[in-house]
Amino acid sequence: MKKILCAAVVAAMLLTMATGALAATGLGSVTTVSLTPATADKAGSVSVNTTMCAVSLDDEGKIVSVSFDVVQPKAAFDATGAASGELNAAPQTKVELGDAYGMKPATTVGKEWYEQAAAFADWCVGKTVDEVLGMPTRDKGDGHHTCVPDDVDLKTSCTIDVGGFFEALTKAAANAK
Repeated sequence: MKKILCAAVVAAMLLTMATGALAATGLGSVTTVSLTPATADKAGSVSVNTTMCAVSLDDEGKIVSVSFDVVQPKAAFDATGAASGELNAAPQTKVELGDAYGMKPATTVGKEWYEQAAAFADWCVGKTVDEVLGMPTRDKGDGHHTCVPDDVDLKTSCTIDVGGFFEALTKAAANAK
């Protein structure tokens, strides 16, 4: 996970240094935790959701390159509190999982998660952070996707909730030096 972010930052720096436009690069992440209590009949779980962003900005504050990824480790436990599952395994990010993440069949655009994240990142290039944050969004109405792109060009390639991307981008831009 760190290797991917480092590689993305280095690549962005090399690309933009060649044009002389790089002003700052930053990293940002946002973590949420959710808990489902165990019952006598069903295991409980704890999920940690970390959204990461690496961004490079030019001297005018426009995004030169940006990368997003998410890691979602999850652990289960029974009503006595005994944990189960692979607790010592290093979780893969959604980008690392690639096609194995399995989102493609459930989308209306026929794209896997990493493809949708890349489409969103591509859309961000050339815009300021404020322009990205001002993007029109919609609520898909299912209670899970409340910040879905509603931009005419972007919604044909990205139907994932980008609210976490917004938060991580904001932090990455604030950390850009």
